[in-house]
Amino acid sequence: YLSSLEGGPSTRRDIASFRLCQDLKPHRPEDVAAGLQAFTENLLLEYLDRNSFTRPLMCFAGGVFANVRLNMRIRTELPGVRQVFVYPNMGDAGLCAGAAALAVREVGALHISCPRGSVFLGPHFAADELRQSLGKEYQSAVELQNENEFAEAVAVHLHAGRVVGCFYGAMEFGPRALGHRSLLVRATDPDISASLNTRLHRTDFMPFAPVTLRARASEAYEGWDPTDLEAGLYMSMCYEATPAMRELCPAVVHLDGTARPQVVDERDGLYFKILERYAATSGVHTLINTSFNLHEEPIVCSPKDALAAFRGGACDVLAMFPFLITPAALQIPGT
Repeated sequence: YLSSLEGGPSTRRDIASFRLCQDLKPHRPEDVAAGLQAFTENLLLEYLDRNSFTRPLMCFAGGVFANVRLNMRIRTELPGVRQVFVYPNMGDAGLCAGAAALAVREVGALHISCPRGSVFLGPHFAADELRQSLGKEYQSAVELQNENEFAEAVAVHLHAGRVVGCFYGAMEFGPRALGHRSLLVRATDPDISASLNTRLHRTDFMPFAPVTLRARASEAYEGWDPTDLEAGLYMSMCYEATPAMRELCPAVVHLDGTARPQVVDERDGLYFKILERYAATSGVHTLINTSFNLHEEPIVCSPKDALAAFRGGACDVLAMFPFLITPAALQIPGT
């Protein structure tokens, strides 16, 4: 129905879309999705291989490369490919960065670098703005200016099994929540995925992704190479989970045995400190990291958004550095 490989992907325009829909009706949506996933992977791999596009180091952009399993297969199955880098904001929203890079090249600055951490390009809110957002409604919010104390307090909540909404620093530029607008929860409970999906109003088969300490990533992911260009920075690549990881953190391992990790170290600041403290308390190097929003809502951007999601039940605790907010901190007007 969909493609011929001669000359690359093309649409069979002589087949009406309604015919395709009719033919797919007897099949479950999950089966259709699985078939389309396999089709997409095989199509792109054959296209790249047939047209001799493969190189030792490959860089991709475009919405199709939000498909993390496809990216894994390009990295592991195409002959001659050693490393794959996917631009963090790989969809249309990232075109502005490509346009800027092209302009830099055209004016003669041929070397273009993308420093680690530059993905945090969105809005940032100072402590005074956060305090103003809290207002009288959250008079009992705890303020902890020291990052180490804050991380320790968050880790205690995580170890107790609470869902923590993280809101601090500049927002991520791209579709992935990478710690600054994330929900964190322990990954050791095999039943947490079902309860968290229900809580966030997500479909029950939607998987969750892990965030893992870089120093222990080799314990969690097969073939882990910290020198890779991508190396778990932006959640744009799947890895095979090790047997130990599958047993320890079942909530973040997909049915096919893969996981889509973010890997963090000291350069990740407060986010790293939270995971480091949690690991010291629990012995577990990984947490669930999912975007801070209810399903079909955008990722929270402002303090107002974060507080609305907290009130809507997205999390048990709101870690809005330097403020730590629990339900006990919510003062009901008029009471």
